Amino acid sequence: MNLEELKTAWTAYDHQLKTSQQIQEKLITSMITSRSASRFSTVRKKYVLGMSWMALCLSAGLVVIATNPFDYHSLLQFVPIALHSLCLLMLLMGMLKGYLRLQTITIEKETLDASLRNIIHEYERPQQLMKYTLITLLFTAVVLFPLSFLPAHISRMGMGVAIAERLIPIALSALLLFVAYKLGAFRERNAPRFKEDLTELEQLKALSMELRAD
Repeated sequence: MNLEELKTAWTAYDHQLKTSQQIQEKLITSMITSRSASRFSTVRKKYVLGMSWMALCLSAGLVVIATNPFDYHSLLQFVPIALHSLCLLMLLMGMLKGYLRLQTITIEKETLDASLRNIIHEYERPQQLMKYTLITLLFTAVVLFPLSFLPAHISRMGMGVAIAERLIPIALSALLLFVAYKLGAFRERNAPRFKEDLTELEQLKALSMELRAD
């Protein structure tokens, strides 16, 4: 084989190698796109389910305020359910805004990296107000709402027994929430997964550029 034939063979092999690399790159990108799109679809469905549940709980709270099924005798007893309903309304509005922002994002192969960054940015958006609203919501549910029944229990059981009867479920509920928090029940799980997709995509592009430079 002379020099010209060797150059021709090498050129053909190099072209075949680059074509193979491009095919592999497109295949991997398509897999990441499909995986991210499926995960993103699940996230949006969870938003809808979460908003539906909050709307249902908010409706129940408003019904309690309007009809007084627990036979409250003072306005002070309505404070926990009113505060609980207000927190639910704020969380619902916050989730709705987040959902509408997510609706503007599309997962496509050509703009996958930009879409993933937008999703991650949405999850990492400062949410201090929503954080404190959630804490208040849990506090009203675990502590204040059970205490709203205390006056009726005192008249029926006496001061000491009524207080003990209310404090026991409050303590148990607080303990369960603490254990759930330590086990990661309130930890954000979606953003790290989208970050993994973005990292994998960036590594693929970096490797592709290195191979092309060679």
